[in-house]
Amino acid sequence: RRTSAVPATITRPVPHLACLRAPARARLGAGAMAPPSSESEDNAPPVPITKWTPAFEAVLKQICVDYEGQDPKVRDGMATGMRRLFEKPFEVELGHLSACRGRTGTAPGPMSTEDAQRVIFFPQLADMQVYVDAFGLLTPEGTARREKLMKFKLLCIFYTLHRKDGALADRFMHCGGLESLCDMVGDDSDRADIIRSQAVELLMELLEPQMQLPVASSPRQAHLHHQIWRCLRSRAFWQNFARIIADPAERFPRSHENCTRIIAGAIGWMRPEERCIPEAVAPPDVSEAADAIRAYLGGSKGIRPDIRGIAEDLLEELTVGLKMKEDPLQGEALEDAREDLFEDEAVRRESSAHAWQALRRLGNDAFKKGLIWPAEAAYGLALQEGGTQLPDHEASLILSNRSLMLLKAGHPADAARSAAEALRRDPRNAKAAYRRAVGLEALASAEIAPGDGAAALRRGLRFAEEAFEAAELAARLEAKDAKVAELLQKAKGRLEELRQAEAASSPAEAEVAPQVDAADAAADDGAALDGMD
Repeated sequence: RRTSAVPATITRPVPHLACLRAPARARLGAGAMAPPSSESEDNAPPVPITKWTPAFEAVLKQICVDYEGQDPKVRDGMATGMRRLFEKPFEVELGHLSACRGRTGTAPGPMSTEDAQRVIFFPQLADMQVYVDAFGLLTPEGTARREKLMKFKLLCIFYTLHRKDGALADRFMHCGGLESLCDMVGDDSDRADIIRSQAVELLMELLEPQMQLPVASSPRQAHLHHQIWRCLRSRAFWQNFARIIADPAERFPRSHENCTRIIAGAIGWMRPEERCIPEAVAPPDVSEAADAIRAYLGGSKGIRPDIRGIAEDLLEELTVGLKMKEDPLQGEALEDAREDLFEDEAVRRESSAHAWQALRRLGNDAFKKGLIWPAEAAYGLALQEGGTQLPDHEASLILSNRSLMLLKAGHPADAARSAAEALRRDPRNAKAAYRRAVGLEALASAEIAPGDGAAALRRGLRFAEEAFEAAELAARLEAKDAKVAELLQKAKGRLEELRQAEAASSPAEAEVAPQVDAADAAADDGAALDGMD
């Protein structure tokens, strides 16, 4: 996809993309973001429940945020489309992509439903390579309809959701995502206007902050600049943006203006610094871009003065000839940077660290939106996916948050267990101590109904003692917190109440209690907190 450049002169500088701030997000109408549907998908059997199923509602809520306040039919249509995508996540097509890259010589097979759901809705950093490969696919409508549909839906979900995750966006660019978006800009399908609009906006958003740093400060940054350099010299970049500018019709909001800005910014960034030798190879063929700018200037009467000035400067430079700097990262330095970025163990560590942080944010966001069980599921997944990369202090915070969700869902025993594990990870977690006390106090309260017998009374007493101990710990850690002080007094009162009730129990009950208590303990072992650690 790569072409080259030769030195040339310029009479007036073309503005840098960083100086041409990206406009507000282009909208193509209420349904522009909705993924295309497939009639063949409707007859497929339902997929089994996976580990991602409980947390999916939290992701769906994030996706639908952009549709709040719009026509309910549009919003519901988007939600329905995302649910169908979760149920039927292109296992065969994604498996083929993974096989082509990772298992050379091996016959491609379907990806598991669980893995495919992860790639689309809960991606790891390494999954960004799948997006890059998908966006670069050649997908003729007649022979690759399913692949084209997959590509469009992946772009939709990346545009709507994953671009907001800085770590995913960074990995996407390192994997060659900028060039793949240039390929998407050239899409000529029935949905071309939507696809091009999303791809152009993504390119502006991803390129602008990088172009504000003309000199790389680290090998990792230099590798990003290498990927930008490859993108801006690619045939797809010049050809596809030229075709949008040359089209007399405004195919999506500000299509001519945005594409002109991107080309102007590209030339500004690619221009060599003073006293630097330009690249001594053939430049990309920019004749089509020059013709497009010329036609745009001659045929459009409503061009804003600032955009007309940019276009005129751009045409002048394209006509005279381009000067382009050398690749910022080459040879052995490039190989070393790629090894550091893509070495298996390094990717595994980064992916695990990103996973627990992303899933914790998902849980926090779900809780704020009132989605208790999806939040609890997200916290559980954060603990699972973080593995050895999850520090004890952070694990304690996640477990404490999970305990809060379980309390709100009316599961005090599970909440107390989660809080106890949080305290094991970090004994100074005051919130975990408080939530463990709340859960145990609720269990103690549930055991003192009249007529429950001595066995229930003893269970309640045990819970009350543990609740008082947890409340005392919370009070030591947060001595000035009024809620903690109130809970401590409540736990103390509950403990005294149960001790008095035990003292007042009849000798007859006390004699039969050991047999009843043993039977109850065997049946209720899951609720006992003594041996959980």
